[in-house]
Amino acid sequence: MTFPLYILFFLYGFFLLLWTIFSLIALYHMFKFGFKTFTTLFSMLVYLLVSFAIFYVSSYYLMGVDWTLNVSILKNFIN
Repeated sequence: MTFPLYILFFLYGFFLLLWTIFSLIALYHMFKFGFKTFTTLFSMLVYLLVSFAIFYVSSYYLMGVDWTLNVSILKNFIN
């Protein structure tokens, strides 16, 4: 079975979309219904900084990938 590698990129993009939506909902609820203290704001800032760092590192590594390649799975197993 062979499929193009860019399908994994689309799955990753879908994951990022869901992560962004759930993060915005979580941050909204934390800000709206949580205590407005330094700890709340600091935890929101740390979460955002770590999220952006993960996104930056993953985009750095994904830029070096040739997305036009095909991936073969179970090739030797099926034969």
